[in-house]
Amino acid sequence: MKKIFFVVLLLIVSNTFAMDLKQFYKNMYMVRGVDAMPSVENRGFMSNAYAILTKEGWIVIDSLSTPELSKEFYDELMKVKKAPLKYLIITHYHPDHWYGASTFKQAGATVIAHKKLNEFYNSPEAKMTLEASNQRFGGLYKNVKLIPADVEVSDKKDLKVGEYEISIISMTPAHTNNDIVVFVKNEKVLFAGDLVYINRIPFAGDRGASSKNWLKVLNEMKNLNPKIILGGHNEPMDIKAIDFTYNYLEYTRSTVKKLKEQGKSLDEIKAYINQNSPYKNYVMCDVFNDANVYKIYNDLDLEDFE
Repeated sequence: MKKIFFVVLLLIVSNTFAMDLKQFYKNMYMVRGVDAMPSVENRGFMSNAYAILTKEGWIVIDSLSTPELSKEFYDELMKVKKAPLKYLIITHYHPDHWYGASTFKQAGATVIAHKKLNEFYNSPEAKMTLEASNQRFGGLYKNVKLIPADVEVSDKKDLKVGEYEISIISMTPAHTNNDIVVFVKNEKVLFAGDLVYINRIPFAGDRGASSKNWLKVLNEMKNLNPKIILGGHNEPMDIKAIDFTYNYLEYTRSTVKKLKEQGKSLDEIKAYINQNSPYKNYVMCDVFNDANVYKIYNDLDLEDFE
């Protein structure tokens, strides 16, 4: 009886975290990760990845967090059409967007990312971070091979791939110091990485993050006037998601600043925001909000000297 229960449980877990390729727009596809921190149970499948089928071949945006997941994604794309892998574009260096890159590199893709991703790749910290993440998450990343960018973006790079005109635009610092977005100009489709959310709290605690500049970046993205926005962790969004993200960051910054000026301690500010924030019941607030408050609290001191 116990064996039957265990098998059924495995089937439920496997189905819960199964990869389902969906076409969200003409010639554009996505897989949707779960809203959670990475774990052995969810296979690290906690972010989205995207692909565009052009007349010349596939463009992939973000590679998921392990070679096992990215191989599944690649296999699903090949079921749609066996076409060359032209490009893999990495929106930023976090594991759930970068660590699966080896699959697409081996398939022949040219890898594009921000130049600061390569700076990180070439530092001792990249290997140390991978090893620490692997230990923290129970060997989840044991088969990861870090892949650098073949093409670096420092400001903006335009591509013409088949029928698509694409701008790859640096948006730093914001969520990290190596964020890029991918804008399909002739379709007004924006792949925004982890810069835009709806009804989900962003992570603003990366050491290279800047909530102050993130607000400026959101306005820059709004000026692109996208009709569809694809983020790292949501279903397809529209321009209202930019407002949601902006309003969360602005509320948190202004509240931390006000309470800090009143002489409140960091712990007091965390407690106040956790209790009173209008965003306290949104997805991932319980996971990210303290880290976001901590980073903003410290950044405000540095901003006084700018």
